Amino acid sequence: MVGVAVVAGLIGFTLNRVTTGSDGTPTPAVTPTADAAAVGPLAGLTAEQVAIRLLDAGVPLHTTVVYDASSDPNQLLGKPDGYTSKIAFLDARTQINPAGVTSKDPVEQGGSIEVFADSAAASSRVQQLRTVSSSSQLLQEADYQQGGVVLRVSRYLSKEQADGYGAALTALVTAATVAPSATATVG
Repeated sequence: MVGVAVVAGLIGFTLNRVTTGSDGTPTPAVTPTADAAAVGPLAGLTAEQVAIRLLDAGVPLHTTVVYDASSDPNQLLGKPDGYTSKIAFLDARTQINPAGVTSKDPVEQGGSIEVFADSAAASSRVQQLRTVSSSSQLLQEADYQQGGVVLRVSRYLSKEQADGYGAALTALVTAATVAPSATATVG
């Protein structure tokens, strides 16, 4: 049990160091060139609102934490090139007991949703997360992006289950971009 706690602590420390500088400040990210309109049809939604829409689309998530600047484990909330909102969620299919999670950013128990001001900042974050995931099997996760929304999904879900999250996020964008059709009248 102590070994698991040590490994979990090292993983959290490594992820924190990769996503923030040694002094705890965020590492520089690629300067976004897109404007706020480039976030697409999900523009203006918070992470919590995206979670509600995913839930309405049939994704079995349960929001566990709505982060603020003081509780954000990555210290990116509200920072330049950081996200504007973030939530963590639980997916019971991971079979991870939330009481046993020691990570400051508990993606393994389900996932998280991070919303950025623009697509470029979100793309930079996804690239950063994928670099971290490729560095260790213990840090792997599935990451999906639509505009300024980054959806991080637990490695404990099957590929099909994780891809279900990605498909649901894509469907939100598709549904929002389809122009409403004319209503037929019966006469």
